Amino acid sequence: MKLPHSPSLTRFLSDFTLGFSDGLTVPFALTAGLGSLGSTDTVISGGLAELCAGCISMGIGGYLAARDEAPRSQRQNANAVEDEEARGMLSYAEGGEDSDGLVGTEKADGSAEELVRHHLQPLGLPPAVISTILTTLQADPGRLNRAASTIQSHNEPPAPTPLSSSPVMTGLSISPGYTVGGVIPLCPYFFAGTVGLGLRWSICLCLAALFLFGSGKSRLLRGEGAGWRCLWEGAQMLVLGAVAAGTAVACVGLVGKGGG
Repeated sequence: MKLPHSPSLTRFLSDFTLGFSDGLTVPFALTAGLGSLGSTDTVISGGLAELCAGCISMGIGGYLAARDEAPRSQRQNANAVEDEEARGMLSYAEGGEDSDGLVGTEKADGSAEELVRHHLQPLGLPPAVISTILTTLQADPGRLNRAASTIQSHNEPPAPTPLSSSPVMTGLSISPGYTVGGVIPLCPYFFAGTVGLGLRWSICLCLAALFLFGSGKSRLLRGEGAGWRCLWEGAQMLVLGAVAAGTAVACVGLVGKGGG
């Protein structure tokens, strides 16, 4: 059974994933680097400070990015509508350019006239009024085709609009994702007796969280029938997150050795 989901849920999960992946990587690398100082209190204090700053920064960054993206999406939608109307006009204009020009023009005018007549039928106008309207449109060579193309463009189903969200909701989706992701690698240090033990538990929790979040998100969006697909998505997120976190820790280690 496939779980129903809306475009808003899809966009929320996309933004939440962005914050969640960064929240796992950055605080984990920071706490691993601070662990070299040998004090869990230092790791916790530095991790909480980074978590607060990163949460606010990611939320503001997501808000600003979505705000700048909104006008561009509106312009693209307007251009798409204009292009659709232009294609409709060209299709009617090219309909009259057959090998026999006169026959092609008559066919195009006949189809345009039929479309306009069919559009006016629900209004319940007398036949004489409809004939007068058609005669008036036919007086101008291009007016009938333009009217038919406009009717055709309005009758066609609207093109799917790109998935968008309000800038505020984007920021509010990324920020808690970063918070949830950042708390996971930091939690073990509250209970571990030593920094080394806390780091080992932090690694295990981060790997488990990456896999569970990736597979759970895929299952929520795809439904129960995508079992192997969910496992693949979870494994993919686990590998990518582990590579990012490992690279960050390696960089911290290199900087620490260079400073020493």
